[in-house]
Amino acid sequence: MDQAREYFLGLQSGIVQALESLDGQAFALDQWERPEGGGGISRVIEAGALFERGGCNFSHVMGDRLPPSASAHRPELAGRRWEAM
Repeated sequence: MDQAREYFLGLQSGIVQALESLDGQAFALDQWERPEGGGGISRVIEAGALFERGGCNFSHVMGDRLPPSASAHRPELAGRRWEAM
């Protein structure tokens, strides 16, 4: 998971840098945490020369128990930990 996380964070950074160089406007950065586990980085650009509004987001979240809707078709997964990126 660490390699995938670093890859996606690098990809987000590269996309943001490329778009900033095209637009001339910087993306705002919002690093957030999820109380149940994990977090992410949201990058938003507004009122630029090229983009009216846009975003490039990354999240890596986890929890102690899958919600019932996630295990409805796979009951053997009920109550298990989960992680999503």
